[in-house]
Amino acid sequence: MGLTLWPSAPPAATVMSNPRKCRLNTREDQPIAPGGTLMLEHKKAIVYGGGGAIGGQIARVFAGQGARVYLAGRTASALSTVAADIGTLGREPAETAVVDVLDEASVNAFAAQVGDLDICVNAVGLDGGAQGMPLIEMSADTVVGPIADAARAAYNTAKAAAVHMTDGVIIMLSTPMARMPAATTGPFGSASAAVETMARQLAAELGPRGTRVVCLRLTGIPETALRLGSLTERLWRDAAARLGKSFEEVAEAAGAGSPLGRPLTVARVAEVAAFVASDRASALTGTVLNVTAGAVVD
Repeated sequence: MGLTLWPSAPPAATVMSNPRKCRLNTREDQPIAPGGTLMLEHKKAIVYGGGGAIGGQIARVFAGQGARVYLAGRTASALSTVAADIGTLGREPAETAVVDVLDEASVNAFAAQVGDLDICVNAVGLDGGAQGMPLIEMSADTVVGPIADAARAAYNTAKAAAVHMTDGVIIMLSTPMARMPAATTGPFGSASAAVETMARQLAAELGPRGTRVVCLRLTGIPETALRLGSLTERLWRDAAARLGKSFEEVAEAAGAGSPLGRPLTVARVAEVAAFVASDRASALTGTVLNVTAGAVVD
């Protein structure tokens, strides 16, 4: 899925004035070795945005940890690629479906087809709107549209999954701008805040049913734009043009700030998601986890 509500686009102030440099990894991240039994054995998981850079890696890790994975997205070829990768793991084949998360009926039908469910991940990115320009230079539709789409996607996927869950977990993705608004980032932060608020309310309402809801707050992940084919590249190129910066400068700034000296990667996000989806994280619900590699300090 090539939508792009996450990873976050960089705040303009960071792009223009942050002197810190963050080196990009030149090697693949080594996966965190599981200890003992597989964390997600005998669990069924839907990953919306399963053909995208982040969602695809989450799906691969889930499958590697024993889950039966169902991939949903808008691009059949991308979903098929991830399903083929899962097949090489020797796990149960992943099923794929073309689903528009903004279409409530389509999402409901897909979830009903999957049936009883343990895990739902909304890794769909929605166009976060124009960045690199002030809000007051945009129309109301330009500002409000991405916020409404983010809330609709979060609601549709969570609602459809929840009715088929007992003791399940719903995972959403967000960005630091939900908490730390920055100038000229468009409606991006407001859209992220809408997702986080919905996650917290759903956790309160679904808790009595045994269902957990957790949001992962991710910082910018340069590799999604530089080598993984995400449409984040388009957003960052547009922002770079408006800010008078190069695309490379914007991508580097988006992943900068970690005290570890390296940017966040999709591999690390997927490992966190697998933990959150597992019974080992049964104490986590109604919360937003900081998955920024320390770039944002709580």
